[in-house]
Amino acid sequence: MTETARREPDGRTALLQSMNDRRSGLPKQRHSQEQVEKVLRALPSHGWPAGWLGRRDRALLVLSQVAQLPYASIAALTAGELQIADGVASIRTPGGMTRVRRNEDGLICGPCALARWVHALDLTVVYPDGRVIAAVIARAVPLTAHSPHLCDSNNTITEVTGRLAVLPPIDQWGHPVRTVSTRSAVSRPIHGRDVIRSRAATRLAEPLDAREEQRANSLEQRVEMLLDH
Repeated sequence: MTETARREPDGRTALLQSMNDRRSGLPKQRHSQEQVEKVLRALPSHGWPAGWLGRRDRALLVLSQVAQLPYASIAALTAGELQIADGVASIRTPGGMTRVRRNEDGLICGPCALARWVHALDLTVVYPDGRVIAAVIARAVPLTAHSPHLCDSNNTITEVTGRLAVLPPIDQWGHPVRTVSTRSAVSRPIHGRDVIRSRAATRLAEPLDAREEQRANSLEQRVEMLLDH
């Protein structure tokens, strides 16, 4: 399901490489393909907030279990580092280019899962009012095995969306917090309200590797919860 081409990492990602080394590089592969596909089939793509969380979880499972990217790489990945076209998702990370090819079953198609999530993320930029994205996902047509393949389309996103973390953190109520990659110094919540200055300053004062590692740990815990449920 995946095809990976390794390349030399660039200089700006030395920190990420060292984090991956400390975390043994790849996600723990103790879950079978059947188990992963079973969870993918069960995740919702419509309704609010279930559809939002389901799309996020589906993208996370594709990146970690199908593409088998290290959690540290997933935590640092931006939407602009995903290219989805012609049935293939190309994911650019410090470790190289990973390609995930389409599956005819729309419920477990990796490129479609990523396209569907990035589209939702892009809507939060185009329509800062959180009620718009809530209405769109609440009324979305339920995903089926025979749903049209979004991965065959031109999945263009805005420049702003391209700088966002592809899997932004979520707060205690399950609402996503829209953040740019930690390589940038902008952070604001998805609801359109600016982060309180003192809180933003506190986040940016944290060591970069600590923030990345905390996000990577959170993503790993989420995967384990989904697959062990």
